[in-house]
Amino acid sequence: MHPHLDICICTCQRPELLRRALSSLAAVELPESVEVSVTVVDNDPAGSARPVVQGVEPTFPLPLTYAVESRRGIPFARNRCLDEAQGKGADYLIFIDDDEWVAGDWLQKLYGFAHDAGDRAVVCGSVISLMPASAPDYFSMFFSRKRRRTGERLPYCATNNVLIPMAEVRRLGLRFDENRPFAGGEDVLFFTEANLHGVAIFHCAEAVVYEDVPECRATIRWLSRRKYSVGITLARQKMRAGRSRGMVLASALVQLLTASLVCLLGIAFNRQRSRAWLRACRSAGMACGALGLESQFYRSANS
Repeated sequence: MHPHLDICICTCQRPELLRRALSSLAAVELPESVEVSVTVVDNDPAGSARPVVQGVEPTFPLPLTYAVESRRGIPFARNRCLDEAQGKGADYLIFIDDDEWVAGDWLQKLYGFAHDAGDRAVVCGSVISLMPASAPDYFSMFFSRKRRRTGERLPYCATNNVLIPMAEVRRLGLRFDENRPFAGGEDVLFFTEANLHGVAIFHCAEAVVYEDVPECRATIRWLSRRKYSVGITLARQKMRAGRSRGMVLASALVQLLTASLVCLLGIAFNRQRSRAWLRACRSAGMACGALGLESQFYRSANS
């Protein structure tokens, strides 16, 4: 019996981006001796992604499943992916985002590392963000991920390029938190919980996916809202990992004060001022998260 890998994409009202993601999966190089399928979970109750899936299905080289998750919110869609993978008897669930496309050897690198690591670990790959021509050159630093070496162990990761062993999901009863459907960050909390229960999370730098950053996101306004939301998630993650609410709040306030001072001192320099401002936004989010405030960052499908 060959291992079964189910590649899942959550989508909502982004048909052309989904079409590109599926096109890249159609051309991906498959590892030997594995079974691979693809699942698209549409979080639009109107089923707006259906024509895209139906259009590519006749020539798509892999088994392709389409499902509508009518409850609006990313965690509902992600949990539907868990259910679909479980229903298929998949050994691994692999998430990519609908605005990403994969390198030709992406799946070979991702699964190859997981297999070498013993088949029980979560493995996350690299995401390379491509900036719009209209963005200032220095904006790339705000979208670039921290460079990590292959084999580096992490306390958590995201769902934008990750392989999850379904045996561990079943063993721990893991689910994405549905209590905050538009807040974001439920993937960070999901993997934090897995890690706290002994699931290793490794990085595989060679497993690469790409994303285009749209012009609407390459703005200080969007980044400010995003960093604030990230800060709220970080506060919850730190408290989930064992830090007290008071410690998280105190740390956030110190960081907020420091970032605010740097922002003021660097007022003549766009790069330094923008970086300090976004750190202040994240710190403000951490403080608010420690106090129990919530974010609604993903209420809009185009966030």
